[in-house]
Amino acid sequence: MPAYRVTWTQQATATATVDVELGDLARWAIATGVVRSGPDPGAPDADALRRSLERNAHLRDAALRLYATRQLPGHS
Repeated sequence: MPAYRVTWTQQATATATVDVELGDLARWAIATGVVRSGPDPGAPDADALRRSLERNAHLRDAALRLYATRQLPGHS
């Protein structure tokens, strides 16, 4: 029996409930290199990032999406 390979692109919507403190999310983002503090290679300030995550919904959502997807099995 012949085997056929098929490829397609489709849009998917994912929803996740993420149980994480913003301070922990900030430290994770810094430790994994997701967030850097501009051109200065010095260590970013976790407290400043936490405050930014509290105030900026777009930044918080982006960080949460990365955090959630990187917690999936098989992601290194």
